[in-house]
Amino acid sequence: MSDTQQPLSILIVEDNPGDMFLLEEWIRASALSVNKLYKVTNTAQAVTVLQLQEINLVLLDLSLPDSDGLQSYHLISQYAESIPVIVLTGLIDMEMALETMASGAQDYLIKGEFDEKLLYKSIQYSIERKRNQETLLESNERYRFAIRATTDVIWDWNMDTNELYWGAETMNAMFGYILPDSITPIGFWEDRIHPEDKERVLRSIYAAIHDETQTQWREEYRFRKADGTYAYIQDKGYMLYKGATVTRMIGAMQDITERKLAEIKLRNSEERFRNLFFDNPMAIYIWDVHTMRIHEVNGTAEKEYGYSREEFLNMTVLDIRPPEEVHMIMEYARRAKMGIENRLEGIWRHRKKNGELMYMEIFAHQIEFNGGQVIMTIANNVTEKVKLEKKLQEERMLKQKEITEAVIRVQEKERYEISKELHDNVNQQLTVAMMYIATAQKGGDNHQELLRQSSGFIFNGIEEIRKLSKALVTPLIKDFGLAKAIDGLVEDILLANESMTIDFFADAFYEEDINYEFKLNIFRIVQEQMNNIIKHAQASHITIELYRQKNITLSIQDNGKGFNPAEKRKGIGLNNIVSRAELYGGTIELKTSPGQGCRLHIAFPATSDMIGETM
Repeated sequence: MSDTQQPLSILIVEDNPGDMFLLEEWIRASALSVNKLYKVTNTAQAVTVLQLQEINLVLLDLSLPDSDGLQSYHLISQYAESIPVIVLTGLIDMEMALETMASGAQDYLIKGEFDEKLLYKSIQYSIERKRNQETLLESNERYRFAIRATTDVIWDWNMDTNELYWGAETMNAMFGYILPDSITPIGFWEDRIHPEDKERVLRSIYAAIHDETQTQWREEYRFRKADGTYAYIQDKGYMLYKGATVTRMIGAMQDITERKLAEIKLRNSEERFRNLFFDNPMAIYIWDVHTMRIHEVNGTAEKEYGYSREEFLNMTVLDIRPPEEVHMIMEYARRAKMGIENRLEGIWRHRKKNGELMYMEIFAHQIEFNGGQVIMTIANNVTEKVKLEKKLQEERMLKQKEITEAVIRVQEKERYEISKELHDNVNQQLTVAMMYIATAQKGGDNHQELLRQSSGFIFNGIEEIRKLSKALVTPLIKDFGLAKAIDGLVEDILLANESMTIDFFADAFYEEDINYEFKLNIFRIVQEQMNNIIKHAQASHITIELYRQKNITLSIQDNGKGFNPAEKRKGIGLNNIVSRAELYGGTIELKTSPGQGCRLHIAFPATSDMIGETM
């Protein structure tokens, strides 16, 4: 049922009794359904009725006792904002009637020129028009509230005028543009699309407009803000058709800059990860701790192991391990699943496709991959390094064996020399002394001479034994230090070699914190080299220097005949010196040539092996 068919409460504001009578008669004679008819003669009475009663329509004469013209309408409209008002006026008041229409009146009637039919039509029209106005106002109000409630920029494209209506508040808030009348040409939008996106976006929107099957359009692009920077936009539009032609498109622009930048950052991060993963010079593979299956490998892994990527993705990590070590990787996976162990490092044996074993230095840790927790393993092939270390270890053991054998040979030689000395010298003198004493005990004229000579032989034997003992044991080192022990050695050599001169310099040698074993080691080196010089060099002068700065340095130089180091390198004496020097990390420099003498220079780094007492 329409509003005009429902019972109406009508207010007539008219001070002329004749006009009031006609209006009442025509209303009752019309097809209108009237519930109540209120009749007043001035605006004050009309306001009272409007305040107390529910009125559906007002018939208003502009010329009243207490108001006139436009004033009458404004007084009534204050209390009849949602009520349709029809203005009653004379011919002379036509201009005033039009002004009231502009102010909100629904219609006007000229007195004397309408009847009940025209009145009926005017009432119908006014009620419908007022309802439409209220609906439109309500819709506009909802639209304004919707714009305020959203951060999106709402737009309405009128394709007949090619103009865009913008939600001005959000347009300013989001992009910084101030649009006083909220309307711009379509070019305003087109010109602010990023140059790299413009062709794509315009092609997309016009293709949607000309496609009769489309009702919606959507794109993402960059839009220039008032400050010159660009925002990433997600734009959606809905097309309104008149027949087969789109006449309007209504849409919303959403700022997705933060999300887009995060996506770009993530994409760049993923790209860097892919580059780091696939282009890495070390083998990398990703595997599941639950199934042990391999999920991804890089090209280096394919080269190292000999499997293709497709083959790897159908394998488990157990397939690249020797059977005897499978239990270790299973244990690591178990601990990783329980969260007990996250990282794994070490050198493991891995098996290639051809069955060959290689040593891989492993760095493994848990990462997130495709939404799950997996292990990423970086494997560096150190097979050659391990083989080299084993070879060096074997060489060191062989060298140590050679040194041990050389030491044993020297010890045997020393024992032989001592035995020979005791037998050929000391033993002979003691034997003669014993024979002289036995003869003297028998008496005789020369028994005193025999005892005197026996005493001399015994003294010489004791002296020889003392020299042998001194050569074997170095009590001076413990009692007086290394420098004093070398001094004593020099004195003994000079006593036996009167034509030789020896200079020994040790003023810059501080030895209080050096342990006994290292001092003894240096003493044996000096002793060995001095023996070499005396036996082979035919030298007349020797210089010995012992000093300590960053390193502990020993230098022994002679003016003898020299030798070819290539020919003498394997001599026992020189090997002993080299072995003793290497024992404490010493570096040896040997300068000699035939006819040019010899200089032996050894530098020892000051380490914990030689500092501090050990005996």
